[in-house]
Amino acid sequence: MADNTSFKGDLLIGKSNYIDWVKRASLFLEINGFMPYINNTEHIPDKSLYYKSDSDGHVTNKPYSPELAIRYIDKKAEFERNQIRTLGAIKSIISSDNIDRFKDKITASDLWDAIKATYGETSLETIARYFNKIIEVNYNSFKNADEYTSHIQSSALYLKDLGHALPEPFKIGRAHVWTPV
Repeated sequence: MADNTSFKGDLLIGKSNYIDWVKRASLFLEINGFMPYINNTEHIPDKSLYYKSDSDGHVTNKPYSPELAIRYIDKKAEFERNQIRTLGAIKSIISSDNIDRFKDKITASDLWDAIKATYGETSLETIARYFNKIIEVNYNSFKNADEYTSHIQSSALYLKDLGHALPEPFKIGRAHVWTPV
């Protein structure tokens, strides 16, 4: 888990920039190895692998060996450090108002889930946003034709993923632009 790159987007302010933010934030967090602590695929070490169990099956504080006890303590400390780093990484890419808003969240996964629940859009809102991106696109606001077509193509692909292909009037009006099949 190393910080190989810095966040290349705006801080999360609210619903107004959530969609763009979440794409960039997810990529940033994945590149830097934080996602396993957010999506709970990385777990705290299993103490029963390092410590003996009593007759009832409860893990005791008696390690199998001193080396295993040290290894468990090291792995648990590394897990807890990475949890704190992941929480800090998320806080570093949201606005200070949002940090205050979510100050009761003590794990990275809780914070991420709270952000998604608060600012994530319904599928209808998302569909409308991508249609609006296509409708409101203006060639003059891009540096070149590649950026212009990429903008339309990405919106069309998101719509397709959401189960809403572009209607024929959009395809005809933008005939020079590739649309997903």
